[in-house]
Amino acid sequence: MNKEQWNAIKNRDRSYDGVFFYGLRTTKKFCRPSCPKPSYNPRRVVIFASVEEAEQSGYRPCSRCHPDLPSWTDAKTELARSTERYIQSHYADKFSLSVLAEAMHVDKAYLARSFKSVKGITPLEYCNLVRCENAREMLTHPEMSISYIAASVGYVSASHFAQVFRKEQGCTPSEYRESYFRSLDLDSNSPLPNV
Repeated sequence: MNKEQWNAIKNRDRSYDGVFFYGLRTTKKFCRPSCPKPSYNPRRVVIFASVEEAEQSGYRPCSRCHPDLPSWTDAKTELARSTERYIQSHYADKFSLSVLAEAMHVDKAYLARSFKSVKGITPLEYCNLVRCENAREMLTHPEMSISYIAASVGYVSASHFAQVFRKEQGCTPSEYRESYFRSLDLDSNSPLPNV
């Protein structure tokens, strides 16, 4: 290992990811230079030119930085992406940070911090956005009551749903529905364009 490689490991320099990998003789695991693990004694570090070389030497990929996955960005970004996918699939279920953290197999404080640092909003705010997005589509169906839509997207009461919807969309669900159907009426009454 040369000084440049050691500095890259010590500084967790992302620009060296893929240029080389480092393994720890004590754990027999290998990492990217940007791995968030703490720095180690340089005498315990061995350098590899590729994932294949590390694996052929008997080293296993680190579970934090996933050096064997080329599309991996970083732990927080991957956690935020997984959380987004989970919320998109389970938005209608009862939502709590504890349930979400358990599904992601992480501490809830770490999940909240990581998600907000990557997405700029909390997991609950993101869940509300997803719920409102799905509710907007349902509001275009006049046969569905507001209470039914509220329950379908995960809200216990129509009043709480209306409060969140107004905050996210700038109008109540009823106002959104009226506006939608008014725009359809205007479109159907508008004269045909000259061809």
